Amino acid sequence: MNFPYHPVLVHFPIAFLLGAFFLQGVHLYNPNWICRVVGMWLLGLAAFFSIFAAITGQWELTKAGEIGYDMKVLEIINLHETMGNIVTWGSTLFFLVWVNVFFKNMEDKRIDILAFAFLFILTCCVLFTAYLGGQLVWIHGVGTP
Repeated sequence: MNFPYHPVLVHFPIAFLLGAFFLQGVHLYNPNWICRVVGMWLLGLAAFFSIFAAITGQWELTKAGEIGYDMKVLEIINLHETMGNIVTWGSTLFFLVWVNVFFKNMEDKRIDILAFAFLFILTCCVLFTAYLGGQLVWIHGVGTP
């Protein structure tokens, strides 16, 4: 397995989470502009792809472990892994809860505001995780030939 799948797959959860956050904000700003469930389904796609990004990240971690980086890089790798797990399981759990609560209380608009707040937290987490991944690749050369 020489092809690095992780750098290809990580862009999907990042883009879908950012899209969900942005479009949920558009829906809150003007509910007539966009369907109410677009953010929810984009979050579902982000959760789906984040699972595969996490799996391929573990593959890349195994390859990186064979090289033997210094402690500073290993700390960044561990933080990147932890934040990636938070994004993966947080988005999966939040998607399942959001779908359940939404279909039980379709008329309650407070769900949209609460979802926007959770999407903001997840978006901050995924952006920080992406920042750490960028530091690993572009500054420390992890995963590069």
